[in-house]
Amino acid sequence: MAIFNGNGPEESRHPAKMLLKVAASFRYAFSGLFHVLLTQRNMRFHFCMALWVMCFAIVLQLTGFEKAYIFIVITFVVSMETLNTCIEAFTDIVSPTYHEKAKIAKDTAAAALLVVSIGSLMSAGYLLIPPFFGSILNHHWWLLHTREMIAVGVIVVAVLGFWGTQIFRWPMILMEVPAGAASSFAICFLCRVGDDWLSFFAMQFFSILLFHSLGRRRESVRLPAIVHVVGIVAYAIAAKIF
Repeated sequence: MAIFNGNGPEESRHPAKMLLKVAASFRYAFSGLFHVLLTQRNMRFHFCMALWVMCFAIVLQLTGFEKAYIFIVITFVVSMETLNTCIEAFTDIVSPTYHEKAKIAKDTAAAALLVVSIGSLMSAGYLLIPPFFGSILNHHWWLLHTREMIAVGVIVVAVLGFWGTQIFRWPMILMEVPAGAASSFAICFLCRVGDDWLSFFAMQFFSILLFHSLGRRRESVRLPAIVHVVGIVAYAIAAKIF
């Protein structure tokens, strides 16, 4: 319950109520993120690219500093896409009919996102392109990293294959279970081989949200989360057996 004083309502300092407030703020934030993912094709593309870039950061054995820099760039692009959607929605409220100033507001917000996207491509290019071409042209490197590249291929095919169900109008839930579990399984393998558990949590998070958005469900993220847990359990069992 809010306490009122002369300057307006004062937030309760009761620990339980403060905890509920924090939980509610996270729920609202995730609601906004789900909205952007479900309504903005560009955001789904950003999540795809982020997941694949993080895969190659592990396979190409980038340093911790280089991975941290890439992750900062990824979060910056995602934040700008979210902010762009916010500006567009607010502009539509203020100016429901066409107005030249409203158009300028939307165009300049999109321009800011474009500049950030170009900068992120250049940043990732400087870090990934030299070791990428230096590796794929090396026959000995392929002998050592064949399994990791297969895992990257599994993640790419799982995401694109599930995305393709929208084109062919196939039952999406039938494809989501094997595709999501396969993506999670491959992420486990990559992060274990690369000994990178920080990337493990980030990549699982990106993959869960990506499959949730590609499934076009506006309800709970429970199903893709369960599917990814199945992939983790399957990998844990396989690692014990083999």
